[in-house]
Amino acid sequence: MNDASFRYILKKLKEYLAIKTEMVNHQAVIRDLTAGVDHSWTYYLMLLMAGLIALLGLLTNSVAVVIGAMLISPLMGPIISSGLALTIGDLLLARRAFQAIAVSVLFTLLATAFISFLSPLKEPTTEILARVRPNIYDLFVAVLSGIVGAVALCTKRNYLITATGVAVATAVIPPLSVAGYGLGTGQIMLGLGGFLLFFTNFVAIVLTSDLIFFLMGFRSSHAEAVQYSARTRWLVIAGVLLLISIPLVYTLVVDLKKVNTAKRIERVLKDNLNKDEISHLTGYTYAFRQGRLTVRATVNTVSFIEKMNQQQIETELNDSLKLPVELRLEQILIASDKLPESTVSPLISQRGNSAPMLETVAGTSTRAVGLAVHAEKELADASAPFPVTDTRIAFKASGGAAQISATLSRDYPLSVDEQLLLTRILERSLELPVALAVNVTPLFPAVEFSDDGALSDETIKKLSLVKQLPGGYGGFRFIVEAPKRGHDVKISSLVRYLKQELNVPEASIIVVKASARSVQTDIKLRIQRSTELP
Repeated sequence: MNDASFRYILKKLKEYLAIKTEMVNHQAVIRDLTAGVDHSWTYYLMLLMAGLIALLGLLTNSVAVVIGAMLISPLMGPIISSGLALTIGDLLLARRAFQAIAVSVLFTLLATAFISFLSPLKEPTTEILARVRPNIYDLFVAVLSGIVGAVALCTKRNYLITATGVAVATAVIPPLSVAGYGLGTGQIMLGLGGFLLFFTNFVAIVLTSDLIFFLMGFRSSHAEAVQYSARTRWLVIAGVLLLISIPLVYTLVVDLKKVNTAKRIERVLKDNLNKDEISHLTGYTYAFRQGRLTVRATVNTVSFIEKMNQQQIETELNDSLKLPVELRLEQILIASDKLPESTVSPLISQRGNSAPMLETVAGTSTRAVGLAVHAEKELADASAPFPVTDTRIAFKASGGAAQISATLSRDYPLSVDEQLLLTRILERSLELPVALAVNVTPLFPAVEFSDDGALSDETIKKLSLVKQLPGGYGGFRFIVEAPKRGHDVKISSLVRYLKQELNVPEASIIVVKASARSVQTDIKLRIQRSTELP
């Protein structure tokens, strides 16, 4: 498009706007909006009802109820009035409008916070969580709301006036109720997120309506009250834009970091787990917990991935993300028509026609992934703080019980009651019969030391679970098994760390020397319940 064409289009646009501007009764619009900031008891009653209805809709996760609150919100008047005040430079109208908005916001926050405090429903719902951080789509809603509101008031079209209340309330009432919910339930961050969304959308509506009023021919000459200069108005608008840019830029940076983190995790996992005819990554999630990034990945594989390879993937994630990463790998053993029969999982019994068989990838991929994730989570939660590894799942050909096996690292076996409890937990979670086999291995098969006799970093990291022992130290005994001769420095180092760093009572620590005929060369640590000791 050349300059002549652009100037021609611009000229025609100005002529069109001039014609539309002449049709606007500027003084009548100003009078209507000036009257709109004088609020009676009915205004605050409608505002209260709108805020409480929105809150109830959010607590019950009901979209229909939230929409009902949007329909009766009276916030259109002061919000659009403030936009007009910026356009024409009417300082008195601006003060009255912003004062009315401040009172309305405070009133809504206090009312919704009080009801949230009394309500038995405290858990955040999907509708609440969807309104705790502004994003670009919420900004679009606010911009369109400002356009609709200003155009409707200038043209006096009834259907547009009706739409105005809905559009403006969509952007401000639910977030205000979320802010009140956060205050009333003590979830301050949720409350701040809701208020941040309200403030972002409120400012976007004001500035967008300001622009529309300007295009519709409103100027400072239309103001009857005290005016403030165009320079002052521009400074106010620039300041408000700076304020709104802070949360939006922050949200943008956080979202970009999340996208970048997800891409890096996906790249490392795919590079290591997507192997033709061997393994395939089917999904992953990640979350920050206690200063560490926990990555939970699910992979279909024809043979289980060794612990050493998992640690290598974890190291690559650490290097890529520059963060401490803990990888939890869910492995689903699958069968392939390219594999010899000898590669069938050892979980599969070979007896009788009802012997369990692993289904093909096409038949079980979606179903098995979900079952494996649930099974691993339930076992890990129920067995905490002792780690659960090498979880395997197989299915009977007839679609019967799921055969689940796992390795539990602790120094005393599962009791009959524990076995039954874990089985019931898995059956309730997976909603199908479960045959559970748990293999118990020593937690510390050999305590590792550095060259100077101090505990290694890996051992110290592993010993941290001692602080999470169920019921505290009193119900456990810490048995240090050592060779008959030597290793006194290492034994003292281990005992000292248990007593001084982990606060284990000295009476709970037992040092046992091996017999003269024993071939034991390593120092071992067994953490056993007192009831398990002979």
